Amino acid sequence: MTGTRKHQIRRGASLLLTLAALAALGSNAWAGVNIRAHRAVYDLKLERSSEGSNISGADGRMVMEITGSACDGWSTSFRRVMELRPNEGETQLLDNQVASWESGDGLSLQLNDKQFVNNRLETETRLKADMDSDAAKPGRGEISEPKPEEFDLPAGVLFPMAHQKRLMDAAERGETRDVSILYDGASGSKVFKVISFIGKRKDPGSDPTIDKALKDMPSWPLSITFYEYDKDTKVSEELPSYQVNFPIYENGVAGPLSIDYGGYVISGTLTKLELLNQQKCE
Repeated sequence: MTGTRKHQIRRGASLLLTLAALAALGSNAWAGVNIRAHRAVYDLKLERSSEGSNISGADGRMVMEITGSACDGWSTSFRRVMELRPNEGETQLLDNQVASWESGDGLSLQLNDKQFVNNRLETETRLKADMDSDAAKPGRGEISEPKPEEFDLPAGVLFPMAHQKRLMDAAERGETRDVSILYDGASGSKVFKVISFIGKRKDPGSDPTIDKALKDMPSWPLSITFYEYDKDTKVSEELPSYQVNFPIYENGVAGPLSIDYGGYVISGTLTKLELLNQQKCE
């Protein structure tokens, strides 16, 4: 597997943290909505690929779980197992396991990311990062594994939960576009410029195939694009790292999703949704 391919697959971890953040912060975004923790299962498959991608097939499953509260912080975990079949070379079994915690105020992030290839641990990343309560001041990050590294974060950087709260607030106000600088920890010390488009509210029942727990809820289409961002020059790459599209329901659950990596597109179908007990924020 090439380094580029590994990088693209690894970015899927960022996507899942994004979905988890949407679930956690939906209750703060739409007044009157009671969000409960949940476990969601998505079946994944290759939707399409270009000739130059060297991918002939892919399928798998990802499981995402979120617990916590705005008082105690949000814990998210997921596991994604995917079989990637190239046009040339051996089939790869990719197993990505990520656990993260973000404080309720969005100022602290901790992440542990394990990457397995063909049932063997290939990399493990452990890191933490903190932003100042004054948004005009920079933040700091520290990677402990696989190689110790300290790094600065630009002022105004958002962690996943804080970023999604921003999106939800924008949706509530009827805004259609947002531009933010995001640090999610999925790519070491790298920071991303994220451009998001928010579609118009869709009435309940717009998707007759969705899980019964979502049939009576409205949804909002989201399209989120990630660009690598240079912290020193404050300039982002012209071509995106990837783009994800999905509807977000009023209870914070993400519906069917599509992840465009440029050379290929992976689609995900929500096949199981389990609502979990959640401690109230006192």
